Amino acid sequence: MAEIIAVANQKGGVGKSTTSINLADALTHLQNRVLVLDLDPQANTTLTYGAKIDDEYTIVDVLKKDCSASEAIQHTPMGDIIAGDPMLSGEKNFFNSQKARENILKRALKDIEDTYDFIIIDTPPDLDIYMLSALTAANGCVIPLNSAQFAIAGLSMLIDTINEVKEVLNEDLQIYGILLGKFDVRNSLDRKIREALPQIGKEKGIPIFDTVIRIDQNVQNVQAYVETDENNEIIVPNRSLYENHPRSNASLDFVHFTQELLEVIKHGKENK
Repeated sequence: MAEIIAVANQKGGVGKSTTSINLADALTHLQNRVLVLDLDPQANTTLTYGAKIDDEYTIVDVLKKDCSASEAIQHTPMGDIIAGDPMLSGEKNFFNSQKARENILKRALKDIEDTYDFIIIDTPPDLDIYMLSALTAANGCVIPLNSAQFAIAGLSMLIDTINEVKEVLNEDLQIYGILLGKFDVRNSLDRKIREALPQIGKEKGIPIFDTVIRIDQNVQNVQAYVETDENNEIIVPNRSLYENHPRSNASLDFVHFTQELLEVIKHGKENK
């Protein structure tokens, strides 16, 4: 049965998509069967995977029950993905009107939970129905943040939401930890945030990953690169950070983070 991991933070620009993509890539290189589910209307992860939105089933179709989760899976050079869709924004009122709306995604994923070892959900920058659906479906969540977007108030709101979901919708939901990303050791603010996080985590009862993800231009380079052919069709290059830049700072950091996360998950299962 798949371990379902929501990469969650209601703030934008904290590295949710980058974390989802590189966590999935690292898990795949560790010989796991991995699916990424893009629940963000911006669909940046979908673009990086080179997945199609037009004339293909997307997460919108899955949530509206127009197809099964298995029918929406696209197999790309980066791995398997259920594509995000800008139409998620326009469909929010529809999903809010549905009965047991927070459980729609969880029920849909039962169709494929034995097909994969891990399902990574990239969530939107909002505490909306899509975030609630991801947290309801997940076994646990990773909270990425960076110094530039860090705010105690915003973090408290997210943790309150997670705790409410755990109390009402998903009693097994865990917070695997907070992951500090885009870390620049030369920046005094970054260093101060890193030093303060353990105490903040202790006060709020939230684990902090020992690993930090160092700032690395290679991450943006592999994710943003787009190439088209003579018919203006997108050519999907190999965007794996590990295969293109295996010794880069971010590549090494994401490997260490993934190994740390696997230990956290293993420890949690042993203590159940």
